[in-house]
Amino acid sequence: MSMRRVLTFGIAVALMCTLFLTGCDILDASNPNSLVEEDLQDPRGASALKNGLLNALMDGTGWAYAPLSAASDEMRWQGSYESYQGFQIGRLDRPGNEITNNTWPEITEARWLADEAIERLTTLEDKGELPQASTLTKTYLYSALTRIQIADTYDDFVYSDKREAGEPIGADNMDRVYDEAIDHLGTAIDRARSNGNEELEMQALGVRARAKHAKAVWNKLNPPGSTPSDPLVSNASDAVSDAQAALSMMPPDYEAEFDYRDPQIDNYVSGQVNDRAELAINDDVEDPKTGEQDPRIARIADEFTDIEQFTADFAPLTWLSAREMRLIIAEDALGRGDADRARQELNDLRALDNLPPIEQGDDLVAYLEHERRANLFLQGRRLNDMFRFGTESPTWQAGESALENPGELLPIPSNEIDTNPNL
Repeated sequence: MSMRRVLTFGIAVALMCTLFLTGCDILDASNPNSLVEEDLQDPRGASALKNGLLNALMDGTGWAYAPLSAASDEMRWQGSYESYQGFQIGRLDRPGNEITNNTWPEITEARWLADEAIERLTTLEDKGELPQASTLTKTYLYSALTRIQIADTYDDFVYSDKREAGEPIGADNMDRVYDEAIDHLGTAIDRARSNGNEELEMQALGVRARAKHAKAVWNKLNPPGSTPSDPLVSNASDAVSDAQAALSMMPPDYEAEFDYRDPQIDNYVSGQVNDRAELAINDDVEDPKTGEQDPRIARIADEFTDIEQFTADFAPLTWLSAREMRLIIAEDALGRGDADRARQELNDLRALDNLPPIEQGDDLVAYLEHERRANLFLQGRRLNDMFRFGTESPTWQAGESALENPGELLPIPSNEIDTNPNL
């Protein structure tokens, strides 16, 4: 286990208190920086655990999106940081890449905090000392989002506990991480329903639909090495029923974003685009019908680069939307051979932006891929979609993993390999 991660774990709870409790007197400490892990046995620290997990999840997501977006056709490298060049040419399989190494401790901290927070908050609830039931429900939701991000990003992973090095999950077993997310979301849904919290129920249903769909995509691409003959996901363990249930509870164009600005949490990929200019957004993408720049991509790119509103480092990232629910439903219909239903769902999406409808005779698979690209832009989905639909980035080079081994994602990095005796 890397020394950086050992240190991160050792101070994680104290950092949570520093970030979220300073000035609030929640634990009645004269010096919040002196708070130690045992202080969070106090029920008044419950929200700090939940917020600390959210902080780590947002941090880890921003880091993970940088290599995934640079390797896809969503962003291009234009700076001097040569670690991005590897991703740009499709070289994802190098454990020594500096960005791969630096991303690891951020997302591993989020996973550790998720499990720690669930254990501690469950103990408080069992004692009748948890101030709000929604605190633990949200923690299950954030834990699931953390696991989805891990499985979307890595070929293998390790769950370690402070100084105790974990065993690798194994490349053939990474779908288990989605299963853990789905299980946590089931708990969140049950809790939200029992407490009458419709917003949390809606969010957990939507994220569970996303997790089930992502697991089905993983199964299409693993073991890596070839483009699937059928890229479409259908009958994905009730993903559609979850998507439909969530959609029925959502406003027509619902969207949930990570807000980096208010808590002043740096979004790493935002800084790489808006501050360092190492990466640039490829937003010049035409809509297949109009031949003009797709307005969905343009809108998302404009928001992400709006430094007057968000400054350079705090651009938001979307983690759930009604649009994704429609895309899951449309893809399932298309995979089952119901072209009319698929076309209608995709046209309902296009109507949100007054785009001309898809017509009979149009290539629905190609339109599905484009609609996913447009409506899920900068949401971490594009690279796996490129792999399963057989789309190549013009910057990928022969001999690199993106071309030679489609479906391969980031490896366990060298800083973990060098310090974990189980690897």
